[in-house]
Amino acid sequence: MTQTGTIRTDGATLYYERRGTGPALLMISGGGGDAGYYSGVADSLADEYTVLTYDRRGNSRSRVDDPTRPMVMAEQSADALAVLSHNEAATALVFGGSGGALITLDLAARHGAVLEGAIVHEPPVFAHLSAATLDIFAEIRRIADREGPWPAYARFITTIDHEDSPALIRNPVGRRMVATLMRVGSKVAAHGPGGLRDVARFMGNGEYLVTNELDPFMAFEPDYEALRSAEFPIVPAVGEESRRYYPGQGAEEVAKRLDARVVEFPGHHAGYTEHPEEFAVTLRRTLATLREPAH
Repeated sequence: MTQTGTIRTDGATLYYERRGTGPALLMISGGGGDAGYYSGVADSLADEYTVLTYDRRGNSRSRVDDPTRPMVMAEQSADALAVLSHNEAATALVFGGSGGALITLDLAARHGAVLEGAIVHEPPVFAHLSAATLDIFAEIRRIADREGPWPAYARFITTIDHEDSPALIRNPVGRRMVATLMRVGSKVAAHGPGGLRDVARFMGNGEYLVTNELDPFMAFEPDYEALRSAEFPIVPAVGEESRRYYPGQGAEEVAKRLDARVVEFPGHHAGYTEHPEEFAVTLRRTLATLREPAH
């Protein structure tokens, strides 16, 4: 059974979902910011954990008072704390994917007292990425400025599990065509069956990601001094099919700086949506290691 509710925080009203009983597991979404990314995994783990998911502010069912204001990382961490507090979780294990992994790193550095352990799945720490990847993101910003957020979003999502976008997306005419199909398709899908409605909701967050979140995500640098002194384990993770691409490279670099071992999960960058049951098996096993007493 999934319980839903809303929480009023500073400048936003957050939608959250709660499943299961047991130790608290907070799962933080990245770009697109929707609780639904983790639904399949959360259902699988609800027999052992109280799984808390939420739409990040400005995304899907979570509203912001000022939708033009850029994302602030400290507010993202404060929102995560608000979800825990509202659900009476004094401490929690935390899983973050992609941009949610960046938020998890910030949460771990700022508010370590509430964390029992953290898993950061493919955090795209831009300070660690190659010049070629940074050039692509500079182009995405130029596309957003010249063509608008939807063409930039098309360019963005087609780079995640690849060396670069396909030729169609790199061409301005093709990119605009795909962006139009995405925008119109998301509106049509919103009136379809449940699975399509979920996809429409995810896609509908693309404009907010490009306009409000992408630059702050790119500017974020982890506080490694605080993270290295954390009294709880931090586990960098990669997708077995995506570790050679830029988000996976980010996880490898975080692992080096924390002297941590990288754990491999099934699938690509968003393996939790592609293979939720298999992903949940690996996540359950990794969470169990985080809960083991330190020797």
